[in-house]
Amino acid sequence: MTQTPPDPGADALGQARWICRPSSRPGRVGTGDDVAAPIFQRAFSLESVPRHAVLRIAGLGIHAIRVNGVPVGVGALEPAQSDPREVVYYATHDVTDLLGPGENTLEVTLGRGFFDMSTPDVWRWDRAPWRASPRLICALTGGDAAERAEQIESSESAEPVHTILVSDEHWTCGEGPVRFDSMYEGETYDDRCSPSDWGPVAVVSGPGGALVERPHEPVTVQPAVEPQWRRSATGWIGDVGQIMAGVARYDLPLETGQQVSVLFGEKLDEAGELVCANEHIYTPRFQTDILIGAGRRLHWQPEFSYKGFQYLSVTGLGRRPAAGEIIAVPLVQQVRDAVEFECDVPMLAQLVEVMRTTVLNNLHHVPTDTPIYEKNGWTGDVLVAMDTMSGLFDLQRLFTKWLDDVAATQLPSGQLAVIAPSPGWGYEHGECAPAPEWSCLLPGLLLHLADVYGDLGPARRHWQSCRRYLDWELTQIADGTDGSGGTIVADGNFGAGATGGGLASSELGDYLSPGYIDGPPPEDSRLSASCFLHRGLLQGAELAARLDAEPGAEEGRRGSREAWLGAAESLRGRINEVFLDREGGCYRTASDPHGQYRQTSNLMPLALGIVPEEMRTRVVESLVADVRRRDHHLNTGHIGTSLLLNVLTDAGFGADAFRVATQRSCPSWGSWLDLGATTMWERWDAGARSRDHFFLGTVVDWILTRVAGVRRIAPDWAVVRVQPGLVDGVSRCRTTRQTSRGVLTVDWDLSLGRLRVAVPEGMVCQLELGGPIVVAEAGESVWRIGDR
Repeated sequence: MTQTPPDPGADALGQARWICRPSSRPGRVGTGDDVAAPIFQRAFSLESVPRHAVLRIAGLGIHAIRVNGVPVGVGALEPAQSDPREVVYYATHDVTDLLGPGENTLEVTLGRGFFDMSTPDVWRWDRAPWRASPRLICALTGGDAAERAEQIESSESAEPVHTILVSDEHWTCGEGPVRFDSMYEGETYDDRCSPSDWGPVAVVSGPGGALVERPHEPVTVQPAVEPQWRRSATGWIGDVGQIMAGVARYDLPLETGQQVSVLFGEKLDEAGELVCANEHIYTPRFQTDILIGAGRRLHWQPEFSYKGFQYLSVTGLGRRPAAGEIIAVPLVQQVRDAVEFECDVPMLAQLVEVMRTTVLNNLHHVPTDTPIYEKNGWTGDVLVAMDTMSGLFDLQRLFTKWLDDVAATQLPSGQLAVIAPSPGWGYEHGECAPAPEWSCLLPGLLLHLADVYGDLGPARRHWQSCRRYLDWELTQIADGTDGSGGTIVADGNFGAGATGGGLASSELGDYLSPGYIDGPPPEDSRLSASCFLHRGLLQGAELAARLDAEPGAEEGRRGSREAWLGAAESLRGRINEVFLDREGGCYRTASDPHGQYRQTSNLMPLALGIVPEEMRTRVVESLVADVRRRDHHLNTGHIGTSLLLNVLTDAGFGADAFRVATQRSCPSWGSWLDLGATTMWERWDAGARSRDHFFLGTVVDWILTRVAGVRRIAPDWAVVRVQPGLVDGVSRCRTTRQTSRGVLTVDWDLSLGRLRVAVPEGMVCQLELGGPIVVAEAGESVWRIGDR
């Protein structure tokens, strides 16, 4: 992990005070019941402008800055979301060019964000334990030398960094045109309300978290998109041609008091009208901006929320929006692309791009569950998709930051929430908990960062959290019950006489498998919970071994490692005892739908090393038989979908995997594309709640590894296996991968019998070309592909 360099000006924040709207003004300090977004202002004078002026600021929930009336960092949704009791992220802005000699003004407007959520919702963000009136802390510093330590190249006579101003009791507070804002409901802008009613601020306590500079890439505004407009039953509908996450920019002439509403959404009904509602928030308003005119041209772009949408429904305007009057503005996390991919099967390349868009639409300081309905960081979604996500983008910094959010949800018992950050939701029965298939994200993502980026730093920092979590999971293993107090009855065809003791339990399982649109599938979720806990224990043991192997490491993890290995082996035995039908050669549960084979029930033991060796061939054969019996359709939810194609290909059934991946009828990715999908959907059917959800898009991991024939087989990309033609149906492929050791390029064409590789220094690249494995040296080389 790249270490953040020293920040010489950050000490100025230590001189600053948290400020807030005073209790004598509308609303009450500490309740968050204010309506209009407060504006904080400070005038200051400069004899001369320093060569470098830097503003460090954390405005909770979300801040919008203007220096001398010029926006700074508009649309960045700063500060990054967190549990503010643990950490508050401040943003850093170079404002040198916005300052001038003489009088200057710094103005900061604060929206609610997730700090002061007022919208009642199922996750209880409106009752978060930290909820309080929006508050601000900031410091403006200047100097003749660059403030970043690595940038200082000036002479010894350069002036040191000095403080220009900080937030304190000398600021004033007022209200302006943003009369309401909510991450879920949208924003209201009344152009009749100019900033006014200025008064003193209150100096208050902060939320308690340490002030830390945002460690990951910012969210920034991307080029605007002009919608295509058509008349609707209530006004006008605009189509931007692509599902995106962002806002609209408004430039409208409105009469005094004229009210225009803009609803954002992903789907149209049969009549062509926009439909958008959210059963998880308890107000009638959702994803709607309301604009109120003042008899002039209104210029505004929302700064305290974002929406997921392809369509905009405009009412109250009375005419078709003219060009440039309402335009869509994407907001995108500035993560670096990690792959280029092309092959001779257009659909596969299309799926890569569709997933790329979906992931970007769901990165806004945390990896989210849809930019429209939830905006929550669901741990299980990332657990199945993290290989795909980091295959597409360099997510080291964002994942590292989010692990801090995950660890911050830990209770004294060791339990983790299923969403991170969490306002206190996701721990109890009825709140999608417990669910090891979700919260085993902690050991899984720690090992992922070590394997993909060669970074054991997060594992060192979160070792105790990981230990406490896995130890807590072991205390939850049911002994002779189904996890809810009911006695287990074993099916006569498998697990004869088993009581079910020693199994984990879950409320979720293989979520949103075909035909089960309410979420959990019918099969016994103790199977998925136990399989993922088994893997989590092995991952924790592997982390313990690697940390103890570091130079200078203190002994102390061996006990945890041995205990977890033993628990994993015991869990493996119980899974096979209870769920393995040795006669039928498959895994099944007593609650499987009658006569149905559940692909995921077999994929998990196969992929996670649980199947007894003598049974592996039969379990694979039963899986392949079911895939073919379904005419090469999957029967999987989010877990099985992430495993199916890789398991088939690795077992030698790449042709079957290809037919599943390129299937066009439902359930399949092709059926989405035929319905016009530009992003991955949340469910397989056309009625999917969200059409911008990444956890079923894990076909892309198979494309980037098995189709491309490029697999990392040792941590930190130390060893890579290249195997052209692994998947029947693809004859030509080229991919470029950004790795922790440099850029790896693999380009093969079976019709020409040629492979070209460009290998970075420090990487061992093993080539399987139809004969004995050979090793390509660092640099570029061309090889002949033999008969396979």
